[in-house]
Amino acid sequence: MKALKRKGFLITACALLVGAILAGCMNAGDRFGASDNRGASSAPQSTDGASVMPDVTAAIQTAFDWITGRTEVEKKINLLSEIESSRIVTSGGTALVGVTFAKEYQGQMTQRIHNLVAGVVQEADPNIQVVAVTSEAEDVGKINAIADQLGGGTLDADAEAQIATIVRNVTTMQ
Repeated sequence: MKALKRKGFLITACALLVGAILAGCMNAGDRFGASDNRGASSAPQSTDGASVMPDVTAAIQTAFDWITGRTEVEKKINLLSEIESSRIVTSGGTALVGVTFAKEYQGQMTQRIHNLVAGVVQEADPNIQVVAVTSEAEDVGKINAIADQLGGGTLDADAEAQIATIVRNVTTMQ
């Protein structure tokens, strides 16, 4: 009789455990992003002006203003130990960066330096698709002149042609 009571108790405990697990699984859909689609709308919900869908609103970005934000990006690039100064000009989805190496740096443009510079530029503006970096003195001088001209905020056709030419140079890394 005692063995029967123990089995009954064990079966009851197992049934309660299985029931608790199933009840937990039934409510897990909302925690893991699943929905039960009962009258659910595909439109984002909002509460008092705050979005309930932060991933969607975070993905919508405003265009980066290179005229006012360029100096901050250049400052971040200049923090790289190899670089003394930099200037950036943009045309569409292309950023052209002219860098002058620090006197202590005895090397030349490398893929690693290009990737570091490109990372800073694309962090500032994810819409930039091509980042071209050059350290050729003549090209850096042209980039500086174009950047100075950009103070007014507009690129003329000649400046855009110069940017395209420098981007295509063999010495410019993309």
